[in-house]
Amino acid sequence: MTTTVSRAVFGRAALHCLIAVLAVSCASSPPPVAGGVEAAAESGPETPLTATSEEVMYRVFAAEYMGAEGDLDGAVDEYLEAAVISDDPEIARRATRVAFAAEAWQQAAMAADRWAVLDPENVKAHEAAAAAMLNIGDYLGAEFQMMQILDLMRDSTEAWLLVSNLLASSADPVQANDSLNHMLQQRDHASTGDVLYARSQLAAQSGKLQQAYEFAQQAVAQDPQRSQFLTWAARLALGLRLPEESLGFIRKAWTLNPTDHDLSLAYADLLMRTGHVAEAREVMENMPQAPDVMLSRILFELSVSDRPAALALFEQFDSMSFPEQEDKAFYQAQAAEALDLRQRAMELYARVTSGERALAAAIRRAELMVQLGDMDGGRKVLQELRSDGDELTVEESWLAEARILREADEREQAFDLLGLAVEQMPLSVPILYTRALLAAELGWVDVAERDLRIIIAEQPENAAALNALGYTLADQTERYEEAEALIRQAYILQPNEASIIDSMGWVAFRLGRLKEAEEYLRRAWKLDQNPEIAAHLGEVLWVSGKKEEAVKAWREAQSIDSSNPVLLETLERLEIVL
Repeated sequence: MTTTVSRAVFGRAALHCLIAVLAVSCASSPPPVAGGVEAAAESGPETPLTATSEEVMYRVFAAEYMGAEGDLDGAVDEYLEAAVISDDPEIARRATRVAFAAEAWQQAAMAADRWAVLDPENVKAHEAAAAAMLNIGDYLGAEFQMMQILDLMRDSTEAWLLVSNLLASSADPVQANDSLNHMLQQRDHASTGDVLYARSQLAAQSGKLQQAYEFAQQAVAQDPQRSQFLTWAARLALGLRLPEESLGFIRKAWTLNPTDHDLSLAYADLLMRTGHVAEAREVMENMPQAPDVMLSRILFELSVSDRPAALALFEQFDSMSFPEQEDKAFYQAQAAEALDLRQRAMELYARVTSGERALAAAIRRAELMVQLGDMDGGRKVLQELRSDGDELTVEESWLAEARILREADEREQAFDLLGLAVEQMPLSVPILYTRALLAAELGWVDVAERDLRIIIAEQPENAAALNALGYTLADQTERYEEAEALIRQAYILQPNEASIIDSMGWVAFRLGRLKEAEEYLRRAWKLDQNPEIAAHLGEVLWVSGKKEEAVKAWREAQSIDSSNPVLLETLERLEIVL
């Protein structure tokens, strides 16, 4: 688990949900489908459960209880039984979610199929069913579900991309390609360009870049006016180290949409990388000169090591007039930072006093003051924000001041400050969560546990709090079984969150399950190149006797952040010198 507040993710099904289960759903995130594609039930509020038979509700209660205790297999079985005898699609959706988290693919296929039957217009249900069926090798069943997706989405580009993403998760690329061909034979009305684009995506996800590029070229030939096809072909060409061909596709796309901000920047970047610096500069000069474009131009000149040109643009920026002067000040302040003109950046941030950027500008100004040695001045700026700010401003100012103190290695002072913040805002989850993480860093497990349990009591589905508490118990106590139950609850809700997968691996390691720990940690590292994850992975590999692989993992972590405290502590404890 990493301890950055911004990684907080909300969600959890636990015993607290049992009382309200008839009135409101306790589920949070959708089931992830194989290969990282997500069955898209993530949008919108949860659907309340329909009042139903006592047997159904008994099984739902039992499933929730088992899940809270970390017994995922039992929770899967109980939820599946409830889904089979109930006509409520929400119960089938929950059964699917838990089965996916447990990686019980046979049960996941049955639950998702039931969900699709009960809610046939729901693309997400068919997506989950197809993914689970692909995982168990039921290609005919998966084909049926994908055909339903194509029908519901009217053979759109998005539909074919969804199908290609599902097939990319298959363990048998040959069978997946056969399935795609079989579906194509039945979809005469599908756009050839869309199909080729989808086939290109499938090939790319299977690691066949040359084949993907060939399909992309064919898609462009079918519809040369589609920017989506052109930019995809450009990406593939770049991946195949064909920069001039990539540039040709991007140039065509830009010619079709010369006012597209992001496309213009991508075109300029590729021009620069292929040695066409003057042409890149011209593209950016001809863009509409909004404040964000001026910032991009300055960053561009710095990227090609032309600081005088960047400074000249900064002076030009200073003399330009825009309808929104505070927007100008905000972007110019960022440019000043890039030029290492921090005093000037502070002056510019001070001009941003209203609108959606005012809070960010004030916080950044305070941080710069601290960087320049004026800790008291920076803290005063943040304290002034609290005098007449709204709730969000007050909350963010507390958090920013605590962050400044923590970065100055004044952690106990930061903790005391957050105590004052809690007195003023006792229900602020971000403040409680930040104080809990700080307490854990200081080794005050009881304090961290207290704050995290307050959050969990108020928000039983807060996966970040569950994960933080579980990780803290696994890392700093011997309450491993309790820790695992908490982390598994977070994992049910966010099975693709790297920090939670890291915690799953770490608690498995603490419990002596080395092979399982390695699998989780490798997966977490693949998702997020975080030095803390690499430190954990390296330790598991070292203890498992894979010392060369361990050293490799630690060196990779060191190349990212040689001062990471978890990495340093691990190397010191194991007496490793890299």
